[in-house]
Amino acid sequence: MKRNFMLVLTLLLLVTFPIIAAAEERYEDNANKQKVLLEYDEAHLIALAAATCAGTYVPDGIASEYSYLGEYGFVIQPYTVNDGNREANFTFAYNKTITQGKKLYVLAFRGSASLKDWEVNFATSKVAYGGTNPEEFAEIAQEVKDNSVPAVHRGFNEYVNAAFSLKPEMVGAGIDKDISTILRDDPDAVLLLTGHSLGGAAATLFAERLVSMGIPKEKVPVITFGAPAIGNAAFAEAYGDKIDLLRIKTSHDPIPGGLQTFIGGFQQFGREKVFTLSSRFADYQHPVSYYFDLAVKNYYEAYDRAIAAGILNAQPDKKITNEEPLVAIVVGASRNIQSRPFTPDIKRFILDEYRTVLPSYIVLENNADLYDSTKYDHGQMVEDARNVGADYILILEIDSKRLAQEDKWYLSMNQAMFRTEGSLVSLSSYGRRLTYDQGVMQCTISNLEQCRNDLKEKFDWIHTKIEQKRGADIEDN
Repeated sequence: MKRNFMLVLTLLLLVTFPIIAAAEERYEDNANKQKVLLEYDEAHLIALAAATCAGTYVPDGIASEYSYLGEYGFVIQPYTVNDGNREANFTFAYNKTITQGKKLYVLAFRGSASLKDWEVNFATSKVAYGGTNPEEFAEIAQEVKDNSVPAVHRGFNEYVNAAFSLKPEMVGAGIDKDISTILRDDPDAVLLLTGHSLGGAAATLFAERLVSMGIPKEKVPVITFGAPAIGNAAFAEAYGDKIDLLRIKTSHDPIPGGLQTFIGGFQQFGREKVFTLSSRFADYQHPVSYYFDLAVKNYYEAYDRAIAAGILNAQPDKKITNEEPLVAIVVGASRNIQSRPFTPDIKRFILDEYRTVLPSYIVLENNADLYDSTKYDHGQMVEDARNVGADYILILEIDSKRLAQEDKWYLSMNQAMFRTEGSLVSLSSYGRRLTYDQGVMQCTISNLEQCRNDLKEKFDWIHTKIEQKRGADIEDN
């Protein structure tokens, strides 16, 4: 009887093992896809946060980064608030269409850019943290020496006091409430808090206050770049897990560890992500330009993983829209543009942007060698465009040039639009100098904005807003 039972059990295992193995394989595949999707969503938010942070440093909010985000539905307003003690500088942005079923707000704090900002940084004594409303926060914030008391950096605390007095008024968005009220009144509202350097510290403490006031931490995710610690070990222990904090730093950014090293008594908390970059390429990696470039590079890496996992589709190389002119696209770049490891794929970024704004297009070449006439000359490109039925051919060239013998580089973008009969319709050329403060992405977005505006002025069928024609009959191949 025992032998028969063992035989039946063995046969049962032989039959069911492939089913169990297949189920486990499907489970692992689904789990992997979920992980890849979460990584992509996070990379998307990181890139958005980095772009917004980069724009905070431009006076009066006249930033190419903000013009670019405006093309995707963002309403953006810079603020300077002074409560008589500290002056806070930040940007408030709103987009109700960026996430499914959610209304996304972004509050981005500027890093140190003035003497007043450095006065904030140097106010390193610690004040007690606690309370559930602005009055209690102010009352409890007395200087303490006892390391067992949760305490925060006095300068950062005062900076956030000033910022907390904001009642944003967004033209066209119908917003006239303070931020905590917006989040309480609207169950679909999510506020992304972000900042670079001092701005990252302010964003972190601002989130802590909102959560202390009863706002669920899921409604106030925080992404910071190169931010210092904001409090002592007791604060990190008591409040560190109260917010959803992602701290991003480069390999050799001294600021995230600066207070611990030079002042002592401060401790970081939250989840940390390191953008790896060798000191051979830059020994000072704190400027926001590096973070923006690396954030876009990180986004494309996550995007490619999502495509490989079958979660997302790659941008199509052909899109046909009824009754709109067909544009053939050729993109080329010099070799210099890809010479640095923190540089995102600029050709790809440019091409993706034109795929977005052109209602009807076909990509002829995304990596043309425009300097070798034996491979690509003007006549051949026009003929190729004509052969695919295009009405126009758009040639985009991205280049970087060194100024004489100096270590000064300019990133340029050349754009030429021809009719396929051969006549030139539009020619544009723009350049911007690469610096510590103006990186590859910032220069690229500036050049792109000017080139796209030139085309938009000439062709009313080029749509540069996310609110493009709805209900168009589109066929993707």
